[in-house]
Amino acid sequence: MEWYKIAIVSDTHGNWQKALEEIEKEENITHFVFLGDYAKDGTAIANVLDVPSYIVRGNCDYGADGAEEQIVSLGDWRLLVCHGHRYQVKQNLQSIYYRGLELDVDFVLYGHTHIAVYEPGDVTLINPGSMSEGNILMRNASWGVLTLPFEKPEEKNEKFFGKYEKKTCQT
Repeated sequence: MEWYKIAIVSDTHGNWQKALEEIEKEENITHFVFLGDYAKDGTAIANVLDVPSYIVRGNCDYGADGAEEQIVSLGDWRLLVCHGHRYQVKQNLQSIYYRGLELDVDFVLYGHTHIAVYEPGDVTLINPGSMSEGNILMRNASWGVLTLPFEKPEEKNEKFFGKYEKKTCQT
């Protein structure tokens, strides 16, 4: 079976070299997703990785070009990629979850809170945490890897979420 292996990073706030170093330790990364706050860091990482990359802006990306939200299709899999601030994710995840249902996606990838989250469901919510230095809440920087088979199960009730791994490192 062949797989998509997606590196997911958010909220680097200038600490993109550490994020790149950690991603390069991981074998067989096929795609890269950057969820905002210093989108220019995402671009720097993407330029080195040389894999299909998806980068969105966050609330700290003043004047940066690019979308705040996009739908990524990998085969039959659909992912909503956004920073999350427009959905008030620091208060609760209801708005972002319903946005995922509305768009008929399998996964919502978001950042903003600096807190890693993995919530499987009809729409699986993933926040990789933050790669920024001085992440007071988590002490360790974190990012994630989502692995999905090329072939999506035909039955929606077959509840295959792929495999998600939270990765941590010292900043």
